[in-house]
Amino acid sequence: MSKLFTTMKLKNMELKNRIVMAPMCMFCSDLNGMPNHFHDTHYTTRAVGGAGLIIMEATGVENRGRITDKDLGIWNENQAEKLSKIVEACHAFGAKMGIQLGHAGRKSEVLSEDCIAPSAIAFSERYRNPKEMTKEDIKTVITAFKDAAKRADKAGFDTIELHAAHGYLISEFLSPLPINVPMNMGGI
Repeated sequence: MSKLFTTMKLKNMELKNRIVMAPMCMFCSDLNGMPNHFHDTHYTTRAVGGAGLIIMEATGVENRGRITDKDLGIWNENQAEKLSKIVEACHAFGAKMGIQLGHAGRKSEVLSEDCIAPSAIAFSERYRNPKEMTKEDIKTVITAFKDAAKRADKAGFDTIELHAAHGYLISEFLSPLPINVPMNMGGI
């Protein structure tokens, strides 16, 4: 506990303490992936509370990449502008801000969009069958991650985390595990 409230340096980013709020799925945006009053309050109060680093929830790099249609997005300038206001407010209280960029891949539940994945195999019986990605789809998603990172940087985020776990798109390309592995993770 003695070091909890001491500064810490991660490369060239100095945190005022070692308290880090990990990203969580909040499912509170509007249907366009825009942050709202909930996000303003949720993140700013963590900064007021003294967190040294706050990592914003899984944020979709494109609409079809969100876990649900209530997840944040950063695929356009309007979203980035609204997120920049939250970053600015948190910075005012000395917190550093991170953002978790992600793409749900075959686990996307955004019904208004095609679900895409490296293969046309559903994650489990609970999920729909995705469309197998073409090379063009892969290039599109890579560009979406790149553009989202640029928007996050422009919005003032201090660090970016790429979400590559939990069976989402990046891990779908990396994992040697079969897709339909039963998981006892409370419905995740």
